[in-house]
Amino acid sequence: MSDPFLELHRQKNDRKKRVGEWVGDLILPRLNEYGLPAINLEIGCGHGHWLVSFSLAETSQLFVGIDLISKRIKKATSKVTKQNLKNIFFYKAEANEFIEYSDAKISKTFIMYPDPWPKHKHHKRRLIQLPFLELLASKTLDDGEFYFMTDHSGYFEWATSKVSESACWKIIEKEWPHEAKSYFSELLPKNQFFCARRL
Repeated sequence: MSDPFLELHRQKNDRKKRVGEWVGDLILPRLNEYGLPAINLEIGCGHGHWLVSFSLAETSQLFVGIDLISKRIKKATSKVTKQNLKNIFFYKAEANEFIEYSDAKISKTFIMYPDPWPKHKHHKRRLIQLPFLELLASKTLDDGEFYFMTDHSGYFEWATSKVSESACWKIIEKEWPHEAKSYFSELLPKNQFFCARRL
């Protein structure tokens, strides 16, 4: 079954314009309203449980969650509507495209339980790659942070290795910034995480 989103935004320029307009019309004005230099971004936000909880605890910050699954974004957005939240937004977009095409700077990025693509031949599909880390750094504030969590030991080792290879990030000792239950935390209670600071 084809995805109506992909059918509508098949061309790269269409997706670039879509992201740019959404950020320009909605996110940048809200950053100005809050007097903030940057957003906090969750990549692969799922149904938004964790990010909504975080936004309720940090009402002076602005949060954006992105995911590629339309149903997830719809459910996450319904939480925002029901609770009348003003400091959090959800949007359907691919991570690299959102970061590249958005004019909003990023303070903190969170990636929790991404697809580990466990087969060796599929490792190239993993999100954490050196070009991704370089792109993310280019849109992150000085001393901004990147948090990564997974239950897959192989992907954890891969991600820490890529960050260590990168000239843009340094892994630091820091606790996970917000504890809240989510679908994956309930399903996958064993996990590993790290925090990296932009150099």
